[in-house]
Amino acid sequence: MESVKITGIESLRSSLDLDITRFSDESSKHKRLHRKYQRAVIILTAVTTVVAGSGLILPTESGKIVQFAVLCLTASTAAISAWSEMRRARELWQHERDIFYRLVDIRRELVFVSANRELKPQDLEDFFKKIADVLGSSTQKWSGIIEKNGSS
Repeated sequence: MESVKITGIESLRSSLDLDITRFSDESSKHKRLHRKYQRAVIILTAVTTVVAGSGLILPTESGKIVQFAVLCLTASTAAISAWSEMRRARELWQHERDIFYRLVDIRRELVFVSANRELKPQDLEDFFKKIADVLGSSTQKWSGIIEKNGSS
């Protein structure tokens, strides 16, 4: 079997494309999760309001049932809100999207530069460093978000 040598630019593009795909997929997943939590809170809040108001039209004997239903709905809304905050889906989504766009910009620059001239080893090292800086800053930024909010 013949061995195929991968050039530096092919390796760099492949690695960059994998990172872009990973951040795109992860940010999409966290965006869906954030929106799911938000929809649940909105729906539960609306239902809680309607149930609380139903006491105005229901017979007086049903007052305790309405109060208990409002209590259960309010507790559920609070639990989902707390769970959503604990998961930090919104912050993750925004953070991952930022990294995704920064990597896309690097890929766009790589494609542009390589289309206009042959890249030298130093050029490839410079692009590799840019990618590493974005990925490294990603970890540092996320650690800062977690630390600032007192979570782990």
